[in-house]
Amino acid sequence: MYITEILSWQAKADVTDEQMVAAVDAMLPDLKLLPGFLFQSLSKDSQGRWIEVYFWQTAEDAHNSNELMAKKESLAQLMQLLHSETINMEVMQPLQDSGTLLLP
Repeated sequence: MYITEILSWQAKADVTDEQMVAAVDAMLPDLKLLPGFLFQSLSKDSQGRWIEVYFWQTAEDAHNSNELMAKKESLAQLMQLLHSETINMEVMQPLQDSGTLLLP
């Protein structure tokens, strides 16, 4: 079982895709040290909204990651590239994936 955390945001007008990807890549060493971190994926929609999907072992791991990352320089660098008021976060429990039905 795993938990999905979805974050979305809008980048500042002068930020390139390459800068955003580099900033997220720079966070990976810190993320990989967090309890329950499995992997993540970064996407961008046609309206310019960035969407990052994290996969965690538990909802508690997902929620705790915010506090554990709060003081990391890698997160501070990412935050400089986006409009903080556009950040949206959701933590969800998957009910189905391509491998199997996940309901108990």
